[in-house]
Amino acid sequence: METVKAWMSSPAIIARDTETLPRARELLIAAGIRRLPVVNATGDLVGIVTEGDINRISDSPERDDQAYNLYYCVHDLPLREVMRRPVITVAPDTPLHEAAHLLLAWRISGFPVVCEGRIVGVITASDMLRRIIWETGDADVECFEAQSARVD
Repeated sequence: METVKAWMSSPAIIARDTETLPRARELLIAAGIRRLPVVNATGDLVGIVTEGDINRISDSPERDDQAYNLYYCVHDLPLREVMRRPVITVAPDTPLHEAAHLLLAWRISGFPVVCEGRIVGVITASDMLRRIIWETGDADVECFEAQSARVD
């Protein structure tokens, strides 16, 4: 039985809860990913922020000077103010089909992989689709390898 560990992207790209929304956007763009697990000062997973979450607040860096609320402008907005919680997670030894069921049940496209309280990777619907393509043997090897290196 295949597990999440075989198909997750690792190490995970993470952000501190004090990081600002514009910096999170930069991390997402630079890494070519769509979700960012958020940790506190001790490295504990405390939330997650997605590309969609960021775009709902400010769809471009040019709009980051606007007010978010009475306390913050978007460019100063810490992730702890906008991150989603609680975070749905799986363990590395979770069977891949169970992780797929969780994605469907929670209507999300990926989640952090956690072992002994620490984030060890991220598994996404794209990772699971790569698994299906790999199984059929129809994958364009160059494209498949390039996409496998990317963390969604």
